[in-house]
Amino acid sequence: MNASVRVAVVARSEVARSGLARMLEDASHVRQYSVFEPEEFTASAREDAIQLLILSCDVLALWCVTGPGPEEDAWADELAAVARRNGIRVVLILPGAKVQRAASGEGVPCDGVLDQNALTTRGLDDALRRLSGGERILPQPTARTGAGTPAPEGSHPAGTRAGLLTERERQIIELLVEGLSNKQIGHALGVSEHAAKRAVAVMMSKLDCPNRTQAVVTALREGLVSAGVGPHV
Repeated sequence: MNASVRVAVVARSEVARSGLARMLEDASHVRQYSVFEPEEFTASAREDAIQLLILSCDVLALWCVTGPGPEEDAWADELAAVARRNGIRVVLILPGAKVQRAASGEGVPCDGVLDQNALTTRGLDDALRRLSGGERILPQPTARTGAGTPAPEGSHPAGTRAGLLTERERQIIELLVEGLSNKQIGHALGVSEHAAKRAVAVMMSKLDCPNRTQAVVTALREGLVSAGVGPHV
């Protein structure tokens, strides 16, 4: 299968940038990708950054933590408009609660909307392929609430985030719950501290958790760890 899609990612969160980069590395349809911080488009060299973005992608992925609204519009709306004027497709990656609002046309103009909570490498790869081919990926109004309505391709029902994690990531979350540092996690897994840090970031991105504490809370609340595992006190 030939990789053909060029993707640019813009996200404020380092965890989101790392997580998406890892997914894009494994995506079979992605030929190349670039990762940017929103601040690059408000600095003195913003025009250079915008030109680089335009030249580097066919699809622009905007990871918006709060969803469409004043906190995100300042950079997301402008980048989306510039991208679409230059023939670049725009996909928003939003918290689940904000997906329907964006799909209904409120907020940042886009060609597709994906749910952060249900995002997988396979689902992202397929969405990018479809977007680059001219399709629009916008959930139906009842996609998340209508009884018996099929979920969008690549998504998972609410409350099944355990299925997003690999066996290694399940091991990592258990080590986090036990209170281990990145260095200790690396030692336990037989990898470097840097590799452990990256793996933790990817895992937190899949769980839509901004920090380690929230990841631990989510793991305990949703039963993502084995029975008997818990923080050391």
